Amino acid sequence: MTPVDTCNAFVPGEMIIVPPKNEGQLSSLTFAVKELYDVKGFVTGAGNPRWKSTHPVAQTTAPAVEMLLNEGATLLGKTISDEMAFSLDGENFHYGTPLNSRCPNRIPGGSSSGSASAVASGLVDFALGTDTAGSMRIPASYCGIYGFRPTHGAVSLEGIHPMAPSFDTAGWFARTPDVLARVGSVLLGIEIQEFKADRFVIARDLFGTKEPGAASKYDTFIQRLSGLPVEIAEAELGKPDFPTWIEALRNIQWWELNQAHGAWIFQNLDAFGTEIRGRLEKISSVTRNGMEQNRLVRKQLISQIESLVPPGTIIIFPTAPGIAPLKGRSIGEARASRINTMRHTCIATVAGLPQVSMPLMEQDGCPLGISLLGARGQDGQLLAAAQVFGKG
Repeated sequence: MTPVDTCNAFVPGEMIIVPPKNEGQLSSLTFAVKELYDVKGFVTGAGNPRWKSTHPVAQTTAPAVEMLLNEGATLLGKTISDEMAFSLDGENFHYGTPLNSRCPNRIPGGSSSGSASAVASGLVDFALGTDTAGSMRIPASYCGIYGFRPTHGAVSLEGIHPMAPSFDTAGWFARTPDVLARVGSVLLGIEIQEFKADRFVIARDLFGTKEPGAASKYDTFIQRLSGLPVEIAEAELGKPDFPTWIEALRNIQWWELNQAHGAWIFQNLDAFGTEIRGRLEKISSVTRNGMEQNRLVRKQLISQIESLVPPGTIIIFPTAPGIAPLKGRSIGEARASRINTMRHTCIATVAGLPQVSMPLMEQDGCPLGISLLGARGQDGQLLAAAQVFGKG
């Protein structure tokens, strides 16, 4: 049953097959997990060979993985992650770049690159990843699949390599909204009810684009929304400005990453690829005072966004600023692109809200995801909404 890895999605040299423990909601489905999830008897490698060689095997399996096995799913392996999950690109210096099967000359997005690639390429039915600053949503958009970031804290992070606990979430990919919902029902412990919403809010500041082709597609999509039996409104999502959101995210993330792994990282900087190493060198620059100030800013931003998206309201915007970038970008180009991309991902991250990316659009033959953002705890409604939108 081991899939033939034709897309460089799985961690090299490691064969993991764990059969289901029971019959259940996910019987007959196969899945993979990002190399941040503990699987008993294997080392959780965090995308870096030296980390893997210097840490012990896991003594238990992460509860999120156990839940899937208990509902009949079969685990078929661990997938490549960006090193320490610290990228939105999906290009691992040591293991290579998992294939974006929809656009092979373009990056798959990260850091859950291998999981997205395995699902998009049909090697497994669904896959687990993690999302701190966009690592589920961006690969889903780039690879043309469904990707879900749950409400922060809704799915257990026990047995999952931490990055920044204030933002870390355990998410999942699927090729269809029905499988996405089935997995969500298990991991969230809920029954997915019929979709019902009172209001859609179009985030106009994220639909803005300089690409004429994308702009016309966005306009057509928004016009279609007007036919839905709900109130349609518009808003600017990034108030007061996106740099404030991104700065709060980055400072807290860097502080928490340094607290979690800084001692090992700074003793092993030579073990990282150039781009990741350059960013890791900066994480110690955030002081406790700077982090605390940004936590206060974060509280204000959460209050602001929660007033815009109460239960029953769903915000709609493009998951990413465009299609997947071409492979082989310079470090400077990648860094500039990352800031633009984080405009689309920082809201759900900072506020801890659920978001689903859906493969509803294309540009130049490549996928372009559309996202739904909901109120805290409204995960089931987003999964139900994806089923409605997925049916056209």
